[in-house]
Amino acid sequence: MWIFEQSLPIIIIAVVGGAVLAGTMLQTGKQLFLYLLIGWIAVCSLLLALEYVIVTEGERIEAVVYDIAVALEANDVEGVTDCISDAVPNLKTQAERQMSLVQIETVKVKQNLEVTINHGSTPPIGIAKVNVKMTGHLKSNDVMDGQFATFLVLTFQQDPDGQWRVVSYQFFDPRGEQAGEITPPLSAVTVSAF
Repeated sequence: MWIFEQSLPIIIIAVVGGAVLAGTMLQTGKQLFLYLLIGWIAVCSLLLALEYVIVTEGERIEAVVYDIAVALEANDVEGVTDCISDAVPNLKTQAERQMSLVQIETVKVKQNLEVTINHGSTPPIGIAKVNVKMTGHLKSNDVMDGQFATFLVLTFQQDPDGQWRVVSYQFFDPRGEQAGEITPPLSAVTVSAF
């Protein structure tokens, strides 16, 4: 349910409703509105507590995106491949090969992370779109530092164990999908190496 995705809508509704009840109480001087205000605060507090406790499917996908970023920054190949579905073994192999060539120093996931889920498909599919900035260098060249900024689109599938895992990804110009797909610098290096 959308209300449990973020706490901001609950906070806005709580403040507006509380202001209306407090204003009405001050204008009329009736004690009834004081009790309504106390009840309103209790209900909104309960909704905020529920929002904190309930983890939606979108939030689970967001957590996987951040798990991937942490694993990349730690150069943890196993951590990255654990986030890739077994349904796409070639993607796991590609990730292992590319991570063996680079030393990643930082991964920054920007705040524009947007998740959509298609529950109508079997298995359910989720799409995460976000700007990411990575810095690092090729292991064969410690001197050359590189920065790679991209708009990343990750496609997730809910595996039989209930976990969301990556089944595909695309890199776009940092301005977004409308700016066009790009080839990451590492792909040029790995293609020329073979």
